[in-house]
Amino acid sequence: MNKDDILARSRAENQGSDEYEKQVLEKAGKLSAQVGIMVCCFIAIASGTVTGQINYGCWVIYFAIQASLFWTKWRYMKKRHEGIMAAAAAAAGLMFLGLFIWELVRGTHG
Repeated sequence: MNKDDILARSRAENQGSDEYEKQVLEKAGKLSAQVGIMVCCFIAIASGTVTGQINYGCWVIYFAIQASLFWTKWRYMKKRHEGIMAAAAAAAGLMFLGLFIWELVRGTHG
């Protein structure tokens, strides 16, 4: 494959995308994950303080978002770390989902 073929393929793969926009979206994703964890912590602390119980629902949502981000990164980049983090986030999300459902069934949720 020569230089022109490589450039042509690169242009075709990146058609319709802007490098700056990709960087902005990456930064936005990282920031939203940080804001999400802070909001979940706030909700968990406030819920625990007021009701004496942990709100598991917010953690289900947070870990579902994290799992989907890591699965997507793993799918395209095939990095072992991303796959491990995706599995860990999915497992944590399922654990919190189980706790959330258990509380609903017991009738002790908020």
